[in-house]
Amino acid sequence: MDRSLLLIPALVLSSGLISCTQQPASQQDSAPPFVFRSLDLNQRRKDGQRDWDLSSPEARYDLSSRTVRARRPTGVLYNDDQPSFRISAELATVLNDGEMVILEGQVQLKQLQDQTVLIRGDRLVWRPAEERMVMDQNPEALDETSRLTAERLTLIQSSNILRFEGPTQLLRWTQRRESDVDPDTDIRASNGRWNLETGELGVRGPVRALRSKDLTVTASALQGNTQQGFLDLIQPVRLEQKDGAINAGTTRWNLAEQQLRSFAPFQGKRQDATATGDGFVIDETATTVIISKACQLTQPGESLKAHRCSWNWVTNRVVADGDVVLRRQDPDQETRAPRMEGQLGSSEGVRFGSTGQRVQSSIRFRPDQPHSRPPSSRPRVSF
Repeated sequence: MDRSLLLIPALVLSSGLISCTQQPASQQDSAPPFVFRSLDLNQRRKDGQRDWDLSSPEARYDLSSRTVRARRPTGVLYNDDQPSFRISAELATVLNDGEMVILEGQVQLKQLQDQTVLIRGDRLVWRPAEERMVMDQNPEALDETSRLTAERLTLIQSSNILRFEGPTQLLRWTQRRESDVDPDTDIRASNGRWNLETGELGVRGPVRALRSKDLTVTASALQGNTQQGFLDLIQPVRLEQKDGAINAGTTRWNLAEQQLRSFAPFQGKRQDATATGDGFVIDETATTVIISKACQLTQPGESLKAHRCSWNWVTNRVVADGDVVLRRQDPDQETRAPRMEGQLGSSEGVRFGSTGQRVQSSIRFRPDQPHSRPPSSRPRVSF
């Protein structure tokens, strides 16, 4: 893309007048650079639309190398002739009349539209003709709820895509990002890309995330949308919390609502109990797992099947709905009901159905069972 660079110096800080007299070669080579009290660099696209502006309160220009060195530079990047990013730094070096720009010291690149993301670091290398900006020293990108750090950040200006390379850390706050408040989620992964217009996020794995409530999540990769507030954990997915774990397929993590949802079959285990089903919803605030379909819970001596059930992993309370079948081994007992609620194996027993609902229960005694066998200590089933 053909572009023209306009160099507009304001006032020249020279103590004498520039002479037209021919100088010896040795004096020309050692001639001091021009020093400007203010400097404006403006670049436009071939169609006349604004591309970028860069200004400085003080700059030096070396004629022989065509290099500008500027202090406290500030500027604006344009997209479709509209301001898209504001840029600032402590120092700027402009090489070959704008072919490359190097910004150093507290570099900030702030998005002016869409998500208002702030990209900052200690050094940025900018090639305007390639529409590419690379932050390669202590880079990070921040929005209202997130902080992303990596070894290298690259902004593709034409598409507003932010690429990140190397070990990557994504910190998330449920409400607003605050420097003096610990994040709710700490995600570690590899390379990826973030669309600063749409919020779409894609990260290569392996992915490992830690929630503040002792929930550890691992996945093969990560996709999501930061504007819509969700992350898709790509299978295989494993969720671990205290003494329990779930092996699952692709799972959507709604960070704002603090829920994880999957429609794929899963297997879960907590202490000596296991759970399987077709899909689940984990509500972190309610400490509850809802098994959406084909629920089956098993623990030593008994098992439960139902169309749908919920399990509170703090209280161990279970609620099952739809063709509930409870089987116990000692004695050999099967109970059917449209609904069950209670705690399996608790001393309080298990309550089936509600007023007016039909409950069926059968017990099978083994002929070879010794008469002297002591009675079972398992709690009775209450209706």
